[in-house]
Amino acid sequence: MKDRRYLSRILALTALLVCALFVLTGCGENLFPNMQQAVEQAAQSDDEPEATRAPFTAEMYTDREALYQYYNDVTFADTLETLTERYGEPEVSENENGSSYTWSMDDGYGFVCVFFDNGKMRAKALLYEDARQFGAISKSTGLSNVTQLNKNVTFEMCRGILAGRGMEIMQVAQDTSADPEIKRVFDWVDEPGENVVQVLFNGQEQLESVSYSFAEDE
Repeated sequence: MKDRRYLSRILALTALLVCALFVLTGCGENLFPNMQQAVEQAAQSDDEPEATRAPFTAEMYTDREALYQYYNDVTFADTLETLTERYGEPEVSENENGSSYTWSMDDGYGFVCVFFDNGKMRAKALLYEDARQFGAISKSTGLSNVTQLNKNVTFEMCRGILAGRGMEIMQVAQDTSADPEIKRVFDWVDEPGENVVQVLFNGQEQLESVSYSFAEDE
């Protein structure tokens, strides 16, 4: 049984995620949580982005299969009705951009979805508290190579540059067609969970934007 404090945290995260989903599709204002930089910040400026880092207090993830068990089961053919049938009633969060739907399971894992007005899925996002939680799974050793990333870089090239395992946190459909372009967002995190690089790829797996949050030098 989830306590009220846990549900409040989940709902707050959901509200922030839905804002991020709308930003990636070209609407609204980017309100990503403190644990990550705005996805498109670095692409809009030649200056290095300035990170705002909250204290890292969340538990590190160690089981990738468990983390993605629900997220990977969600497809863009799903609707609110099909997901509710499989996973039960979601928590609903609303703001000026619309509604998001959060499925948080008893095992602590889950996902967030946003839908177009016609009911088709607009985006799905992994449910988590802090991107630094991915460190034990991502184990990226090349985050200092972030300056090598540009719009000529593909997903496979990015994997080689940053090393470790990229953690997909979001997919966003660009329209309601039968075969829409799907953009994806990945996080690469070093093993201690101190540094994060986040990359947005288009449907052709070409880098569109990159941002990062690094721990300050001692």
